[in-house]
Amino acid sequence: MPHDKQRRYIIVIIILAVIIKLSLFLFASISASQGKFLPDSHGYLRLAATLASKGVFAAQNENGALVYETFRTPGYPLFLAALNGLMRIPLDGVIFLQIIMTLLAAFITYKTALEIDQRIALLSMAIILFDPPITIFSLTILTEVLFLFLISLFMLCFTLYLKHRKIGFIISSALILAAATYVRPISYYLGFAVSFFILYADRKEKLKKAFAHAFIFLLTVYSLLGAWQVRNYVRCNNIVFSSVEHSNLSGMGLLKSYIRNTDPYTKNLTPLPYYINVSFRCLMSLMTRPGNLKYFHSELLTMAGKILAYPWMIFWITGFIWGVTKIRRNIYFQFMLFATLYFIAVSIGGAMWVVGERFRVPIMPFLAIISAYGWINLISLIKKNDQYNT
Repeated sequence: MPHDKQRRYIIVIIILAVIIKLSLFLFASISASQGKFLPDSHGYLRLAATLASKGVFAAQNENGALVYETFRTPGYPLFLAALNGLMRIPLDGVIFLQIIMTLLAAFITYKTALEIDQRIALLSMAIILFDPPITIFSLTILTEVLFLFLISLFMLCFTLYLKHRKIGFIISSALILAAATYVRPISYYLGFAVSFFILYADRKEKLKKAFAHAFIFLLTVYSLLGAWQVRNYVRCNNIVFSSVEHSNLSGMGLLKSYIRNTDPYTKNLTPLPYYINVSFRCLMSLMTRPGNLKYFHSELLTMAGKILAYPWMIFWITGFIWGVTKIRRNIYFQFMLFATLYFIAVSIGGAMWVVGERFRVPIMPFLAIISAYGWINLISLIKKNDQYNT
């Protein structure tokens, strides 16, 4: 595609996305102001208020005493404390900034795709810009958009490392991943996983260099995360990074779920068929729920969202499936798939029946790039068939 023509497409796509996002923002602010609050929102706001007023990561009980927090991590409450608490930006203003962050995440995805294959950059960006769950959850007081922004930055930095093999990109990737984990602990084990991917990616280089890069990445990530574990041990005598892991695994995770199973469709199955059945159904829930505009409390908007969201979901997931079949030895797409599989496995393993489109939001940069790659290959295949038939 000619450069000037591509630039016009970019401008049109961005303008259309901004119009949609701002229209929903204005509607929510005026007609559904309570839609920004979901059950987890109030917990983040309470922690942010204590951070802003007392400078500690804790909540106050009924007697006014501080109860130090280990369940949630401080990234998003700190974000709220800085903007809403110290800078006095109203929550609608915070939501507006989150919308801007979705635009930045789309731009970062675009830049990452450019580093891999210029042909997929525009579509990769468009998938992020028009993804319904990203837009929906950007309008709520939740961690999703901040985590998405940081994960997309991590994706870009690590892609640059794979391209240039420079130590600076390893360190910046580690710093951003640690910051993302402070927002949502789901990425806690991604540091270990990525260190093995570094060894795999650098296996044809000098072995000593590969181990050095993997070690530096691990050391940077887990020294930063370990500092919070030390805090949790000192304050609460609990060495974990976040107690949400134990809570989820014991209460609603996939591990050992067979003994507490109440699902009528799998109640009579033996363990192996049970785990296969449940894992597949959770995977479908995570990957195929298109997003719901029910939080805006408008039947017309909810119906319109469903009509548009399902075809969009079918579009990007078709490209993703085809893209996976075409990855082969391309190290960049291998990394995208590797990160995708990590988030899918941890999401299903930790939350099982609770997984849905909300859990897919931080995976979308990886999904978008593979999907765009799939569509480029599909279009090329269609053109070849047309030429052959004519």
